Amino acid sequence: DHMAGLWIVGEDMPREENRITLHKDEKDEHGMPIADVHFDDHPNDEAMRNHAYSQGQALYAAVGATRTFPTPPYPSTHNLGTNRMSEKAEDGVVNKHGQSHDIKNLFLSDGSQFTTGAAENPTLTIVT
Repeated sequence: DHMAGLWIVGEDMPREENRITLHKDEKDEHGMPIADVHFDDHPNDEAMRNHAYSQGQALYAAVGATRTFPTPPYPSTHNLGTNRMSEKAEDGVVNKHGQSHDIKNLFLSDGSQFTTGAAENPTLTIVT
């Protein structure tokens, strides 16, 4: 008996409905509102994932697999783009230097300004 795995990595399509807000009721140990993360896959994300599963199963069948087991998407993701970069405050959160439009001495230096990360882990790009 032999077993092989296939990991599918893709890029999420942006959705206006995906966002991070402050929870209206729940607070942390300091009395501050906690983050409320809302994220749903774009229909195209689901279609591409299903296509990749189908192609992966066909590949394994072609090399003699007798069974395949599609698994749900891995729960570790690199969600990006939660602090949109813009020239004007009404269009985003930070300017081109990562400086907050609302809090002048606040600079954000992380993946929240990246609109996309493709299939790669964005950390190296952020820290170098």
